[in-house]
Amino acid sequence: MRYLMARAGAIATLLIGLVACSDGGGVSGVASGLGGGSSTGNSGVIGSSPISGGSGGTTNGQSPCPSGVSACSGEALGVSVGTIQLSKNGLQTIGFSTSDLLPTNSNTAEAFGLMPTNEGFAELRVLHDADANISAVDLLLSQLKLLWDGRTERPRIIESFGLKRGRVQLGEQGMSTLLALSPQVDPFWDNNASTFTGTKDHYANNHYFERPAPTCDSSDTACVTAANNGLRLLAGNWRTGGLKPNQISATRLHEDGATQGPDQMPFAGFKGYRDLWNWNYRYAHVAGWVTKDTINIQEWGGGREHNKERRGSIAFGQLTDPASLPSSGSATYQGYVRGWYSPDGQTEVYPVAADLEVTVDFSAKQATLRLLNVRIDEVLPANLEPSVKLTVGSTNVLPFGTPGNTAIGGITHGGAAGYAGLRFFGPIDGAMPPELAGSLSIKGLSGITAIGGFIARRVVQ
Repeated sequence: MRYLMARAGAIATLLIGLVACSDGGGVSGVASGLGGGSSTGNSGVIGSSPISGGSGGTTNGQSPCPSGVSACSGEALGVSVGTIQLSKNGLQTIGFSTSDLLPTNSNTAEAFGLMPTNEGFAELRVLHDADANISAVDLLLSQLKLLWDGRTERPRIIESFGLKRGRVQLGEQGMSTLLALSPQVDPFWDNNASTFTGTKDHYANNHYFERPAPTCDSSDTACVTAANNGLRLLAGNWRTGGLKPNQISATRLHEDGATQGPDQMPFAGFKGYRDLWNWNYRYAHVAGWVTKDTINIQEWGGGREHNKERRGSIAFGQLTDPASLPSSGSATYQGYVRGWYSPDGQTEVYPVAADLEVTVDFSAKQATLRLLNVRIDEVLPANLEPSVKLTVGSTNVLPFGTPGNTAIGGITHGGAAGYAGLRFFGPIDGAMPPELAGSLSIKGLSGITAIGGFIARRVVQ
């Protein structure tokens, strides 16, 4: 398929050391359409939120991250509203590829389609400096129905997007560490081909190939620092009053589950790839991730090998203390949306972007979420434009829930419906939270699907 092939070409470019960081279309300047006019689409008003339970944090609303971690999404709270899952320091949504659900799939090398779900869980940990420039990330993925043997879940993915050869390991505290790979003859790699009882943990989260650092302007010290860990960083203009967040991106070709390791791997990306992007202000983050993985691996006792794709968005950061939220007044936040959509849920996935405005009424305890200028986030020739596109805008009202720094509920967008949630981030400034971030997902009767995340800053109007 066109987009999948284009992505494969982009990934090949990484082998010569370049990681491109898209501006997402929605962050090229001041958000268009904000502050005037009206959005199209429907409104969805939810009278109350079904969330219950504790705040999932300390007395200031923030669950501590592991030692040495600057910001994290935290563990699952075990609470979902539709397809939106809450974690201790954020919320998220996930989408599964649909091609692997087909009774027959002639193109087993690719994975395509998009189905929003509340299954699986993603956690993100980041390391950043005092100016919020990220220099390292750990993406942790679990319970995504990636079954190497066709029966049981693979070990948890620990992806650091590092440049060096080695074994990534996550301890009880802090960011991941990189250990040396054992030699090929070591019993560590013993995989019993008769009973398929080999240690799957030993074949997960290994980096068998070194790769060159992404290209940076030598004068951009923040980018250079990030590039040492395989990331590319572009600074935003939010520090000088703009809306553009900091942006990082990373891609790594992986070989998880391949029993040829460590010295007989045929090529980088033998079993798939992973992408990550993260946008952040001072306190709030929103990230998107994609993982493509081979399942039913024959060496592990699987049947017909094929690939699955999973993707999701995570909003997280330094939560606003729920007890400090104002009980009256209103605030307006502006920012951006980024995600993916499939015209029918079955075919290729396109990147999408939008502008965002959120008006929060603290007296009524609700947030009005406006999506504006929804668009495909890539340049396409006219003959490759999909015939079915997302509605260009919508307005929905989200009620406050529990934890008290959360607004979440059902939404509609054109002919599609789903869920959205947001949380407030940062200490109260000028009597209001300074930032927010969230996730959303929708599905229409026609089959159209979309998931994504958003981030916004408070603006004074």
